[in-house]
Amino acid sequence: MERVALRPGSTEMKTIRVADYSRSPGGRFRSDGPYSGEWFREEVVKPALEDALGRDDQLEVELDGTSGYGSSFLEECFGGLIRKRLFEPEVVRENLIVTAKSRTFAPYKALADRFIRDARPESFAA
Repeated sequence: MERVALRPGSTEMKTIRVADYSRSPGGRFRSDGPYSGEWFREEVVKPALEDALGRDDQLEVELDGTSGYGSSFLEECFGGLIRKRLFEPEVVRENLIVTAKSRTFAPYKALADRFIRDARPESFAA
């Protein structure tokens, strides 16, 4: 697993384990079920990233330990941070670290990284 160096003056990067919230996360929207990508983004990742940024730190989200992920969960959770204009793209790309310790979860990490890399803010209606 690649390790990201902590920023100067930072003591410890906060880590969120998705499995601590649900062994079976899924769905894009809250209406799809209790542990959707939208729910996880809004209730867990967004506040934790805001906190990390306030400490001039980074946030790690570890994917291991669940039954797996659908692409809709990963896109809504991670890409949605940018698409919904919750954070500037550069802020997410530089401060949110998605990890997978197991080879089993490496494809999910790659997919989450792709959704973050390719996300574009939605346009506001004129």
